[in-house]
Amino acid sequence: MESTRLTGLNLNLLVALDALLSERNVTRAARRIGITQPAMSQTLSRLRELFADPLLVRRGRVMVLTPRAEAMLLPLSDALLSVERAVQLGMGFEAATATRIFNLALPDLSATVVLGPLLRLIAEEAPGVRVQVEPLSISRLSGKLASGAIDLVLAVHLGSSQGLRRETALTDDYVCLVRRGHPLARRKRVRIEDYAAHGHLAYTPVGFVPPSISEAVPGFASTSGIRASVPYLLALPEIVRSTDLVATVPRRLLSAPVDFAGVVTLEAPRELPDLVDSLWWHPRFDADPAHQWLRERIHEALAATRR
Repeated sequence: MESTRLTGLNLNLLVALDALLSERNVTRAARRIGITQPAMSQTLSRLRELFADPLLVRRGRVMVLTPRAEAMLLPLSDALLSVERAVQLGMGFEAATATRIFNLALPDLSATVVLGPLLRLIAEEAPGVRVQVEPLSISRLSGKLASGAIDLVLAVHLGSSQGLRRETALTDDYVCLVRRGHPLARRKRVRIEDYAAHGHLAYTPVGFVPPSISEAVPGFASTSGIRASVPYLLALPEIVRSTDLVATVPRRLLSAPVDFAGVVTLEAPRELPDLVDSLWWHPRFDADPAHQWLRERIHEALAATRR
């Protein structure tokens, strides 16, 4: 882009460009900044003309960034964050009048536990604040946290967490589920060797068994033991009812609105360490007043679930 073409840019175009580069999807980018999909498509066409670069190109079923767009992604996000902070200097975060949208990524069980109390708190303190939740997908998660496309993640473990902030949010232990009439159903506790004997059904909301467990208890995550790994908590009881597999799940699943008819709960092997869910965010947002407020509300909502 020639220097004279900078006159064709304005802050709204840069905000749209940031959304497009972060989301890599026209519809999601439009939703993120509150415009229609056709309007975002027109904006993308204008940006392509201004930058003399396609910016986003289709590869199979997904859109990918051109090298030029990839190079602009983080510097542009940093620049917009600096502008936002400059505008908000001395303003703090007024929850009662705020209209911000917070974006969270969390697995379905965490959503079941925290969203009800969190949304009640937000409705009381910040009626203009909205929350958007997306499924927990490890792909590009660090980049989304860095760009602000996602504000916070609530999860046990992230595949790539280098450079991210982390706070313990929730601690739980495990239980095992088997079908009624299962050879283990009369037991009080499952043993590690039972996984290999009967097959292990692993609940894996982040796509894999957390290293803290697989390293501490190798048999828990052995390829010979795991017959299936499932990221959906609603599917687990039905799979258990229909097979001889032994499912291992967080204890808090038992209080979720799930049908456990025909399922027997057993204590998990003693060797399993506790499950620790953490809040993850990028250090760029450490001092952001709105971000601080959200983290405090999430901790408050989680505390309410333990009462």
